[in-house]
Amino acid sequence: MKHIDSRISSLLAIAFILAAGSCSKSFTDKAPISTLTTSNFYKTATDAEAGLVGAYNSYASLQFYVWDYMTNGEVRADNCYAGGNNPVNFTLDNFTFNSANTNVQRNWQDLYNGIGTANAVLDNVPGINDPAWAGNNRKEQILGEAKFLRAFHYYWLVTTWGDVPLILSAKDSTYPRRTPAAAIYAQMEADLQYADSVLPVTPSAAGRATKGAADALLAKFYAQAGDYKNCLTYCNLVLPSKFGGTGQGGYDLLPVFDNLFDNNHKNSVESLFEIQHSVGLTTYGPELLLPFSLTNDNWPKYNVGTNDLVQAYKKAGDSVRMNATFYFGLATDTIAVPPPYLAGTVGVPYAYKWRHADGWASTDNQILLRLADIILLKAEALNALGQTTDAIPLINAIRARVSLPATTATSQSDVALAILNERRLELALEGYRWNDLLRFGAQYTITLMNSLVDPSGNPLNYNVTQQKLLYPIPVSEIQLDPNLTQNPGF
Repeated sequence: MKHIDSRISSLLAIAFILAAGSCSKSFTDKAPISTLTTSNFYKTATDAEAGLVGAYNSYASLQFYVWDYMTNGEVRADNCYAGGNNPVNFTLDNFTFNSANTNVQRNWQDLYNGIGTANAVLDNVPGINDPAWAGNNRKEQILGEAKFLRAFHYYWLVTTWGDVPLILSAKDSTYPRRTPAAAIYAQMEADLQYADSVLPVTPSAAGRATKGAADALLAKFYAQAGDYKNCLTYCNLVLPSKFGGTGQGGYDLLPVFDNLFDNNHKNSVESLFEIQHSVGLTTYGPELLLPFSLTNDNWPKYNVGTNDLVQAYKKAGDSVRMNATFYFGLATDTIAVPPPYLAGTVGVPYAYKWRHADGWASTDNQILLRLADIILLKAEALNALGQTTDAIPLINAIRARVSLPATTATSQSDVALAILNERRLELALEGYRWNDLLRFGAQYTITLMNSLVDPSGNPLNYNVTQQKLLYPIPVSEIQLDPNLTQNPGF
């Protein structure tokens, strides 16, 4: 992995510098890794904590997590149009992307850089023997947190590209081959089960991984792998008794849906894992999402909601989640009108779940895992396992929060569609729609995407094929690594 190793070395330096300048005090008040030298680093418990801070900060600083995961999960699906003025984003939206796409390349590199920061912790912390760890399991917890972080990076890699290189050490110096997706899932399973065994029920600090976060990611991973029996098991380990689970993390739904995104309820009882953003951390997501009237800038606006999603909210009578998800304004609010809202006469649904731009330095956190997701995932697992009657009350619990009536679906097939739709309305713009569609079925996804129309009723002509359900391996990586192969069709 010589090319990845050298790139990680240089980009880790950047990441650690970012960690020094942007580390939230909610993570830890210990010195960030960039202040430590090679001669004294990874010698003490304090060094281990600082290295872990660097691994967490990959979520706050890498562009994948401040922007691209939403584009991949929502623009590529039926929830968002690319908007803006970037031709690279347009190709992701209309499925004309190729292996030279710079966004695809950036995503690959970001995720492997994040894995590199986690691997640095996992390589070095086992060799530390510090009296500060006597009588407690903090050393094991650090390793569990790092394994959770690594598994989350691999979740996105394997669901985006399929077979990908499995890199388990920052010291690896070989040219990696692609590892079958099944082996990636097996490693994720091992990492997350270890995390489950050592992590605390309540976080050691805001934004830290917990047993509940590990179990939630296990549930999502098992669902994506088609193992609904284990998915159900781990959903129940997260959920409290009111939702039929045995979870001890104190999780619950927030009574008011909009509170999830108002910046006044960070790390709430519904949140299982969220990216911490604080003053001084430069971010740009909201600035490129919100209309001119909320940002006072002239930047083109990306990831605007599709006509299809807006109509889905209206058909359901779901004004609560629609207005928490989108801010409607005329396209004349921006200098660059977001396609396909070109006429300037239709209210544009601007992405609104990350809503405080604060001049490119938003302090809004981003929730990556939350309880409503796991409630609906449990319903999906129950229904897939033939326990449809038990799944229906879970759908209704989610609907009740936003004052919607109980679902009318009763058959297994109708309940499956009802869950897919409920997940869409509940979790729109949170990055998971594409994976939800793929889990429902490749042919369903292809047929759905190829049937979509723009706000004027004109076919979007996506021409989605089986090959385009996965991204291509970046050509730049293949040029550097002779052992990498390309996905079919690219």
